[in-house]
Amino acid sequence: MFSKTSPKVVSNEPVNTASNNKKGIPSVISTGTHILGNLVSEGGIVDIDGSIEGNIKSDQVTVRSNGKIAGDIAANVVHIYGEVRGLIRAHAVHLYSSAHITGIIVHQSLTVEDGAFIDAKFKRMNDVSQFPADAINDDSDDGLIESAPSFVGAGTLRLIG
Repeated sequence: MFSKTSPKVVSNEPVNTASNNKKGIPSVISTGTHILGNLVSEGGIVDIDGSIEGNIKSDQVTVRSNGKIAGDIAANVVHIYGEVRGLIRAHAVHLYSSAHITGIIVHQSLTVEDGAFIDAKFKRMNDVSQFPADAINDDSDDGLIESAPSFVGAGTLRLIG
């Protein structure tokens, strides 16, 4: 009639979802926030709507329409709606119509929406992590593709060298 069952053990400790989910909860830099320095998020997601003067390293970086970055970005996936001045080094780079890019883009996969402003050099590599950040100077004839500034469309590309 009555059977013995083992009592359920309830823990008061919070469940660590970050270990179950590789990416975890995104780090959000909201509008009105200004960071002066580097931002490193190991294996995480960084969502930026404020401004950062420094370098960013993360698994995934999204620069929202109000976001402004003056520094380098190293990530697996980068989505840019805002402004970036510096080196972008990522496996997949997505530039949306509101993006304003000045610098260098080292990528394995590149997507550009019509209307994006791009004044940058492009370098496609199979392993972007092998590309040294200081490998390009403006006077070199390195065979990189450089785009002319464009306010309409995805820009006109011209081959250097």
